[in-house]
Amino acid sequence: MKVQPLVKSAISGTSAMTLFSYLVSEKKEENFREPVILADLLSRLSPSLRKSDAIIEGWGLHYLVGLMFAFGYHKLWQTGKVKPGILSGSLLGAASGVAGILVWKTVFKLHPNPPAKNLKKYFGHLLLAHVVFGAFAGMGYKSKVTEKSLI
Repeated sequence: MKVQPLVKSAISGTSAMTLFSYLVSEKKEENFREPVILADLLSRLSPSLRKSDAIIEGWGLHYLVGLMFAFGYHKLWQTGKVKPGILSGSLLGAASGVAGILVWKTVFKLHPNPPAKNLKKYFGHLLLAHVVFGAFAGMGYKSKVTEKSLI
């Protein structure tokens, strides 16, 4: 299995999604930043966890989940039935957004001390953020950029 397209897809998608979430958070003056929310959830589960460690773990989890979604896209794109790109990525991102919302809903429901959050707004944002993820994952997967061409 070629890993380079998968890794580029995961990093492109997750980074674009995160940038989108940070920009929207700034504009709306609300916290839609997935790695920060993950860090908050983790530190509330384990109060002895240092904030800096929780942030690192939140970022790590966020990129790990991005890799998992990109792996699913990769398997689909490898079949040749769906071509990688912005359109297929956006549609896969929308589907991933629905899956992501279900997971986040479950996490907030099962967490013993979840942060106060307007979940309706957050889930609406998550759907759009996953569309951004998918679009950039599709572009990252499709890109033919090599180290040599960057020098």
